[in-house]
Amino acid sequence: MSSIVFLFDRKLTFLSCTKYFQMISNYLLSLTSVSQWALFLGIASILFGWIEKRDRFIFAGQMAFLIIGFMAVWIILTNQIFVPETTNGQIPKQLKVLAYFKGVSAFMIITIISILLKLFKLRFQKASLIILMLFALFLFFMVFNIQQMAN
Repeated sequence: MSSIVFLFDRKLTFLSCTKYFQMISNYLLSLTSVSQWALFLGIASILFGWIEKRDRFIFAGQMAFLIIGFMAVWIILTNQIFVPETTNGQIPKQLKVLAYFKGVSAFMIITIISILLKLFKLRFQKASLIILMLFALFLFFMVFNIQQMAN
């Protein structure tokens, strides 16, 4: 007779026949999916703003980046991700997700610098936006690879 584990999700709804690692995997998937969609929205908005020469779309993309940066800082500060010990030399998925969110928090600093350069109309605003887009693409494909990993 197998034992059935009963767990609760964040909304305190009843989840029957759920293993602990599946719940953690679903929670990590939801965190990374939200940030991946926000990254995609920011990249698309900034590219559209460049093509159409509309600063409001570029600013909207930067705000999307800033929002996921604040989300990443909140996740890191509240210890939302528990990293298990490595036993067989493999890097656990939780550690990669934590590294991703640390990268997003560093990305938030680059975004703030880019916004300040744009607001004060300083010299290197286009260069900072190019660096911002390259870093955003790096983070997008990083989270894509994390989501493709097995549990």
